[in-house]
Amino acid sequence: MLESEKHIILQREDTPVQEIKFSPRAKLITVVVLVGLLVVYFLHVWDALSPFIWAAVTAFIFNGLVKILYGRFGGPRWAWATGIFLIFLAVLGIGLLLLIPAISREARVLANDTPRIRQTVDDYLTNNPTITLAGIEVPSDTLRTSLNTVLERLPQLAQELGPGLVSKTFHFAIDLLIYLISTFYLMLIGGNAIWSFIGTLPLTLRSEIRRLFVRADTVLGAYIKGQFLLVLIMSLASFIFLLIMGIRYALTLGIMTGILELIPFVGPYIAITICSLVAFFQPHGPNVSFGLDAVSLTIVVIIGLFILRQLEDLVVIPNIIGRIVELPPLLVIFTTITAAALLGPMGLLLGVPVVAVIKIFVGYLYYKLVDADRRKVFLTPEATLEELIITLQDFSPFTRLLIIVPETVKFFQDPVALEQLRKVAREKPLDLAFNFGEDEKTAHAVKEAGFPITTMSQEHFFANNAA
Repeated sequence: MLESEKHIILQREDTPVQEIKFSPRAKLITVVVLVGLLVVYFLHVWDALSPFIWAAVTAFIFNGLVKILYGRFGGPRWAWATGIFLIFLAVLGIGLLLLIPAISREARVLANDTPRIRQTVDDYLTNNPTITLAGIEVPSDTLRTSLNTVLERLPQLAQELGPGLVSKTFHFAIDLLIYLISTFYLMLIGGNAIWSFIGTLPLTLRSEIRRLFVRADTVLGAYIKGQFLLVLIMSLASFIFLLIMGIRYALTLGIMTGILELIPFVGPYIAITICSLVAFFQPHGPNVSFGLDAVSLTIVVIIGLFILRQLEDLVVIPNIIGRIVELPPLLVIFTTITAAALLGPMGLLLGVPVVAVIKIFVGYLYYKLVDADRRKVFLTPEATLEELIITLQDFSPFTRLLIIVPETVKFFQDPVALEQLRKVAREKPLDLAFNFGEDEKTAHAVKEAGFPITTMSQEHFFANNAA
């Protein structure tokens, strides 16, 4: 007997004590029941979760920076997390002490001035039966209802940017304390909880599940961090522009403009409408707003904010957020509206990225249910249409294939090539599906040609093929 065998004891197969072991079905039922109980529990305590969710969002934003500093300079991870948290705490404290009171003062003044602005609007429209907009005469009654709707909403928006924003976000001082403690704790642990969970899975499943979570983490992180920076940039840029133009309530309107960026498509134009109304009906004179009259100042404000909006679309969004969320515009609008109705400001920020992550998991399940049994065909960057057609003709009729195409293969954008592939698939016949990875343009063209498209990461297929 080897020396090591004296100190290593293997479990006996004929032991009289039988260990209780769950069957696969019992395991599935247990997981479903536990998840259901957790969902019911969180629904019952939802009102108390606000500081924890905001803490998770804050930690998520800063964990990327912690990871970069830790990877580049080394040292204890907790030290970097602590340093960043202390800087954040100082900035937050300065903001609460200086910025919030200023916003509250402007918001109260704006809310108190709204009745006067509304009366001025009514008097102006009454005295002018038609209004000329971009050379088109519009009846005043047509504008009256829309403008009154905006002005009725203005006091509420102003109050939400003032004391209401603080009270709704943290409720009481204890919520602020919970938020700060939770943020610091989550920054310390980073993503260890998720990766530890993945480590408990069977060895054969870990790499695939890890890739799935990494993809979800990339989408969630890019969107949340991007929206945070977008609101910050647009708030600052709008405030500076409005301040230079001498617009009243510049700070409140600037922050309101940044927050309304969270509402896709219509939010920025609501902000432009509100700012232009304030510019038009505020007091004018030779020493105010460069001496511009009401109409000229309003036009300048509309053009300036519109230019900022275009710069956002052309520069900020492509470089900060990009197209990583990949949701249809109608779904984005529906998600934003419903999430805001259910969760308030938190829904504006989290609704779209959460749905984007759900889309990733639904796409994964769809692949497993529908396309996982397809035989995989991998194209190299040098592959040609003729080679692919010859390869397809060698398969037996009714074979289900999934063709993995690298981004450098461009012949799929040719309508003639797609027609040839349709002809081969129809005559054989073959059930063809394609995966183009991040090449959205080619994927859209092939989908329009009638072929199914899978959205799984190509890394998944290449890793499994190598294994």
